[in-house]
Amino acid sequence: MLSLDSKLTSLIESLRSRIRRYVIWDSVLALALVLLTAFWIGLAVDFLPVKLGGTEMPRSARVVMLSVVAIVMLVIVARLLIGRLRRPLPDDSLALLVERQHPSLGGRLVTAIQLGRAGREGDSHDPVLLQHVLDEAAANVDDVDPARVFRRKPLVQKAAVVAPLLIAALGLLIASPQTFARAASRLTLLSDDPWPRRAQLEMIGVELPRITADENENAPPMLIPFQDRQMRLPRGSDATLRIKAKADEDAVVPSVCTAYYRTDQGNRGQANLRRVGREMDGYQAFVLDGPPLAGLSESMTISVHGLDDRLEDFRIEAVEPPAITRFDVKVRYPDYLRDGLPTESSVDDLSMDYQSGVRIREGSRVTLSARSSVALGEVDFAIEASGNSLADVTPQLVDDGMIAEFRLNDFGAATTLKVVPIDRDGISAQAPYRYFFSVIRDQPPEVKLRLQGIGSAVTPIANLPMRVTATDDYGIVSTGVELAVSGLPGENAEAEVTELSVWSPDLDRDGEAQGGIDLLALTEQEKLPELQPGGSINVFAEAADGFDLSDPHSARSEVFRLEIVTADQLLALLERRELGLRSRLEQTIDETRSLREAISRLDVEVPDFDAETAPPADSRDDPTAEADETGTQGDADRQRQILRLRVQQAGLQAAKTSEELNGIVAALADLLQEMVNNRVDSVDRRERIGANVRDPLVRVIDGDLTKLRDQIRSLEEEIGSDEQAELTQKDAVATADEVLLQLTAVLEKMLDLESFNEILDLVRGLIGDQEELLEETKEEQKKRIKDFFEF
Repeated sequence: MLSLDSKLTSLIESLRSRIRRYVIWDSVLALALVLLTAFWIGLAVDFLPVKLGGTEMPRSARVVMLSVVAIVMLVIVARLLIGRLRRPLPDDSLALLVERQHPSLGGRLVTAIQLGRAGREGDSHDPVLLQHVLDEAAANVDDVDPARVFRRKPLVQKAAVVAPLLIAALGLLIASPQTFARAASRLTLLSDDPWPRRAQLEMIGVELPRITADENENAPPMLIPFQDRQMRLPRGSDATLRIKAKADEDAVVPSVCTAYYRTDQGNRGQANLRRVGREMDGYQAFVLDGPPLAGLSESMTISVHGLDDRLEDFRIEAVEPPAITRFDVKVRYPDYLRDGLPTESSVDDLSMDYQSGVRIREGSRVTLSARSSVALGEVDFAIEASGNSLADVTPQLVDDGMIAEFRLNDFGAATTLKVVPIDRDGISAQAPYRYFFSVIRDQPPEVKLRLQGIGSAVTPIANLPMRVTATDDYGIVSTGVELAVSGLPGENAEAEVTELSVWSPDLDRDGEAQGGIDLLALTEQEKLPELQPGGSINVFAEAADGFDLSDPHSARSEVFRLEIVTADQLLALLERRELGLRSRLEQTIDETRSLREAISRLDVEVPDFDAETAPPADSRDDPTAEADETGTQGDADRQRQILRLRVQQAGLQAAKTSEELNGIVAALADLLQEMVNNRVDSVDRRERIGANVRDPLVRVIDGDLTKLRDQIRSLEEEIGSDEQAELTQKDAVATADEVLLQLTAVLEKMLDLESFNEILDLVRGLIGDQEELLEETKEEQKKRIKDFFEF
C-alpha cells in the first residue's frame, strides 16, 4: 500500500480549513447583515414617526420585530453555520473539487487519494503505475491554487452591505452615544423611554371639584393623578384635565395642545386644551375644562398631542358614584311620652322610611341610617338645626361600610341633614343628598274656665258653679282652680292671698269637669279670710302637662275678677239688668207689631194669565196683541216674586223675634241663677221673675210664636192660590195679635215689678238714711262726752 505524498496531504488539509473559514465568514456576514438591517429598520420605524409628528413604535411591535430577528438569526446559525460545519469533507471530494478548477491534473489527484486510502482492498492495479500517478500528482501540486476553489462574490456582496451599515452604526455610536444607547435599549426591549422631542409634555392629572355637604365651605378641588395611565372618575362629574409643557432652552412650548379621545362606544373626537396663565417654574400649564370631561358619561381613552410630543393612551373609567338607596328613620320618644314604658328600654317607638316632611316629636332620640349602593370609606355631612350647625354628631359606618348611621340624642329643632357618600376609592356622589326633618313641639295645655250663673259681683257667701275644660296634645297631668283675694278691709288691708288652690277637678275623657267653689265653706274652714264688701276675688284655672325637657308647660285660663258686694248691692245690680231686659222686650213688642202690620198689608191676590183672560183668536196674529200677552204674563210673575220676597222678610222678622225672646229668657234665667248662687234671700222676687215673666215668655216662644212662623212658611208656599193664601194670611194676623197680647201682658208684669223695685229702693234709702243718722248721733254723743271731760 503506497502512502500519499506530504504535499498532497497538506493540500487537502489546507483546502478543508479554507472551506470551514469560508462557512464561518459567510455565516458571520449573514448574521451581521440581519442584525444591522433590523437595527436601522427598527430605528427608522421607531424614530422617524417622532420627527414627523407621530409616536414611537409600540412595545408590542418591537417585541414582534425582535422576535423575527431572533428567529432569522437562529435559522442562519443553525443552517448556514452549524449545519455546514457539521457536514463531512472527504479527501476524494476535496480532490475532485480541486481538479474541477485545475483540469491539468487529469484525475491523477483523485486517483492517488482514492487508491492510496488506507484499508482499501480488492483493487486490481499495478503498484508501479500507481506510484507513477502519485509522483505526477505531487509534481503538479505546486501549480494548484486553492483560492480558485471558492467563490468570493457572495462574501463580497454581504460585506458590501454590512460594511456601510456597520460604519453607520459606529458613526452613530461615536457621534451620539445616547441616541445609539436609546435605540439599542428600545429595540432590545431593555427600555421604553421615548425619544427626546422639541416639546416636552407632562401629564399632571385630572382636577375634580370637591363635593361637600357644607355649601358654605369653599373647598379647593382635588387633583387625581393617573396610576399606570389609568384612573376612575364618577359618572356625571365635571373634571378638568391638566398637563404642563416644559419651557426652557431645551424645549419648545407648543402653541396648541390637542386632546384626542375615543369612547368605549366608538365615538371619537378632539378638543384643544387652553393655555393657563404664564410660564411658572419652567413650565407652561394647559387645561381641558370642557367636553368630553364635562358631564362625564362613559369611559374613554384620551391622548394629548403638542408639537412632536405625545401623551398616549390615558384611560379614564367612568364609574357609578355611590348613591344612597334607602334612608331609615328610627325614633325613641322622650320618657314622659312613653306611657309608662321602662326608661331603660332600647326599643324604638317609631321606625319608618324617610318621607318628605317627616315630623318628629321634640326631645326624641333619632337614629338616621343611610344605606349606600357600595361600601363607603367615609361620609361627608352637615347637620343644621334651625340655622345652627351641630358639631357633636359623628357618623358611624356599619354593615361593612354599607350603612352610615347618624344619631341625634336630643331632637329639638327643625333639622336639615346633607350627606355626601364617598366610597373606598375616594369617589363621591356629585351632589349632596338632603333630608329635612321638622319638629313637633310640645305645646302648653289649653284650659278654659266658665262660671255658670255668676256675674261680675258676688256676695261673701256665694257658691260659684263652674266648668273647667283642659286639653293638651299629650295629656294633662294636673289641673287646679286658684283663687286670689285682694282689697281686704281693716287689719288685712295689705294682705293678699294669691293662687290659693281651692279645687282640683277630675277631668273626664273629654277633658272636662263640672264643680264649684263655695266661698262660705272656704271661709268657715279658714282657708280664706272673711270676705268683706268692697274687696274682690280673682278666680282662674291652671293646667300642666308632663313636659320635662325644660321649663314645665303650664297654662292659665281667663281670670274672672269678682267684686264682693252685699246682698242689697247685688240685688240693685240685678235690678238694673232687669230694666235693660224690659227695654229689649219693649223693642221686641214694637218689632212684632210691625211684623203683624206687614202681614196684614200683603196683597195675596195675584192675577193669573189663563185662557179666560187671553185675547181673541182673530187678534193672535197681531204683533201688538202678542206683546200685550207677554207683558201681562210677565207682570203676574213679577208680582208673585215680590210677594214671595215680602213673605220671606216676614219670616226672617219672626225668626229674629224668636231669637230675641230666647235671649231675654236666658238672661232672666241667669238672674234667677245668680240669686240662688249668691244665696240672696229673695224668694218672692224669684217667683215673680220666674212665674210672671220668664215662664210666659217661654210659652209664647214655644206656642203662638212658633205657630206664627209655621203660618208664614205656609203662606209662602200658597202664593198663587188666592183663597187658601187669604185664609192663611188671616190666621197669621190673628196669631200675631195673640202674640202681641201675651207679650204686652208680660211687659205689664215687668212694669209692676219695676214699681215694686222702686218701693224697695225707697225703703233701702230710708234704711240707709236711718243708719247714717244713727252713726251721726253716736259721733255727736262721743264728742259731747269728750268735751265734758275736757271742760
